[in-house]
Amino acid sequence: MIDLSQHPELYVRQEIEHLEIFTGLETQNRYSVRTPDGQQLLYAFEDSGLLGRNALGSHRPLTIHVVDRNNTNVITASRSFFWFLSHLHVSDGAGQRIGSMQRRFSFLNRKFDLMDAAGSVVAEMRGPIFRPFTFMVYQQGQEIGRVTKQWSGLGREAFTDADTFKVEVDTGRMGQDFSMLMLASAIAIDLDFFEK
Repeated sequence: MIDLSQHPELYVRQEIEHLEIFTGLETQNRYSVRTPDGQQLLYAFEDSGLLGRNALGSHRPLTIHVVDRNNTNVITASRSFFWFLSHLHVSDGAGQRIGSMQRRFSFLNRKFDLMDAAGSVVAEMRGPIFRPFTFMVYQQGQEIGRVTKQWSGLGREAFTDADTFKVEVDTGRMGQDFSMLMLASAIAIDLDFFEK
């Protein structure tokens, strides 16, 4: 199994959905997870219904499966339908819950609580309104991680909703479970804020 705590920096790149470009219908999202030097570590794909994707948009229920090169499940992240505040429950490849992400109400920031398997808050993620592409993660006032949407080029940005995110984690302080939670959080951020 891949130890994500050995990778303080990863890139999550959404694959371009050609059918979506030509029809306008929202298709199931797919992502590659790569190291900074371009080595593919993992592959992630969405499991959701056609009606939910196109009628409920970013509020839809879904499951994200993250697998390694041998197609072995590494992470499963899921959520049910929500009205206002999104959430995500994350399990490891064996189905053991490792944590969750819960959006909190805020006027000026996009805020999330990152929780461990017991439901205790271990970190807070904040996306300042004036820095719409950056989500910083804090633990006891110190930044321990960051998810940043990367510029993908004019053509990709203008004609697709396929985005790339840089995920950074202070792996000296945080372990494998937190690294998996951060990776799942990057995909959740894409679904919540950059889907259209």
